[in-house]
Amino acid sequence: MKQLIITDKDKLEKLIKEAKLTPSEIARALEVTYRSVHRWLKEGVSPHPRQAQDLDELFKEYIDLSPLVDNITDNIPEPINFLKKNKDIREKFFVLMTYHSNAIEGSRMTQKETEMAIEGKKVKGKETFEILEAINHHNALLYMLDEIKPNFKITEEYILKLHSIIMYNFNQKLPGKYRTGFVNLTNTEKKLPSFQRVPIEMRGLTKNINNYHANVIKKASHDHYQLESIHPFFDGNGRTGRLILLTQLLSKGYPPAIIEIEDRYKYYMALSKGDIGEFKNLVQMVCDSILKGYHLLFA
Repeated sequence: MKQLIITDKDKLEKLIKEAKLTPSEIARALEVTYRSVHRWLKEGVSPHPRQAQDLDELFKEYIDLSPLVDNITDNIPEPINFLKKNKDIREKFFVLMTYHSNAIEGSRMTQKETEMAIEGKKVKGKETFEILEAINHHNALLYMLDEIKPNFKITEEYILKLHSIIMYNFNQKLPGKYRTGFVNLTNTEKKLPSFQRVPIEMRGLTKNINNYHANVIKKASHDHYQLESIHPFFDGNGRTGRLILLTQLLSKGYPPAIIEIEDRYKYYMALSKGDIGEFKNLVQMVCDSILKGYHLLFA
């Protein structure tokens, strides 16, 4: 199996060749000297960790990650079967996915505490609802993996079932049912559909959600934006939406996307740009998240 290693030198060479940036322009963008860039390119010197992080951000700003993702997808085992057969890796992924997805929504649980909750161990200092959120999300992942297969068709019933598991025992949030009132998004003036419109909007989404055409990642990213824009539930929209995105990617042979808590601000910004029809940032973020999932499963 082909291993994906994108070195700092590779990133610099792609920025020069594909983005047409000069070493001097790269140096200015990274706020380093031209000599530093030259040493990274020609002398085998590695950037300091902070500089490497800045270089990675510049790389993702200018270089389309889709070809890299498609390349690895052609050279890996079927991700669904791989997860089903490899218990240790599956559980590691489930813990990471649960921790990051819940943390994006405000959970105070650490990764270790999330793992303890999933294993049924006592977690000191945490509320019952926080522990239940971790258990529920893990159970939703188990349900997802049990249900899906290559080219799996997502239905409205499947989405509602995932939500019912995620919000199990949060009865005031109407598990598995669409919202029956108005909701507002924090820190935004975006107008959401009325609750009367939600079933109509969701039927429209699910009617076309399995039509991927040529670009699976772009389509799945757009679907994710659309689901979050409908905001069909009182709570659990983000967690459900990320599981639907995960379902789409796995069912089409892609590694799972892990959107990390550290990228929450960029994630929200990428979603907000969809309001004006710009999806480049969201597609790039999904690609980057797939690469992280690849390294967890296969690298």
